[in-house]
Amino acid sequence: MEIYNYIVSECQKYADPSRAPGMKAYMKDNFEFYGISATLRKEILQHLKKKFDLKSSEHLSPLISHLWKADQREMQYMAVDILTLNAALLNSSHMPMIEQLIITKSWWDTVDAIASNIVGNIFQKDKVCRDKYVYRWIESDHMWLQRSAMIFQLKYGLQTDTDLLFEAILKHDTSGEFFIRKSQGWALRQYSKYNPLLVKQFVEANPQLSQLTKKEALRLMEK
Repeated sequence: MEIYNYIVSECQKYADPSRAPGMKAYMKDNFEFYGISATLRKEILQHLKKKFDLKSSEHLSPLISHLWKADQREMQYMAVDILTLNAALLNSSHMPMIEQLIITKSWWDTVDAIASNIVGNIFQKDKVCRDKYVYRWIESDHMWLQRSAMIFQLKYGLQTDTDLLFEAILKHDTSGEFFIRKSQGWALRQYSKYNPLLVKQFVEANPQLSQLTKKEALRLMEK
């Protein structure tokens, strides 16, 4: 695939082996890296946009699949960047692919971007699709699906469905998973920018929530 091969060649060209070990360590040694900074990766994306029509769904799924299978983590970042670029064009038909990305090579760096930038956009336009996936994710044993169900509304602001948010949080209110407790607090803190009283009332009404969740949720109100 021409686009994929171009991305590989650009990443190999700008690879910095001196940076790669530090980036790998930051991600708990879960992934290999070319050693490309976020700033440089964005430059590569700009070059890519000039050379190819990225806002086209014709080759989107195969390209994303190839990028996700690559060993270097920057390739998954490029996949997320390209999906975000196409967010307005994505719909329920893309959700099986997107769900697979969430549960494959899962870590906060890709999951959070997918949930808030891509899933959130699709679900906001299509409530039927939202309900089909979110309630299943809430009930899932997969931590990253649970987290996605909690944070996909991060950019909704006043349009946040608080009943759904609270249901997602309370389903795992005593979870021992750091990434779940953190996402609970993060989602609540984000919404507290718009309705701090409701967030405070929710936290006070649920003392079983972890200290981390409560601390994160109330952070903006304590300043």
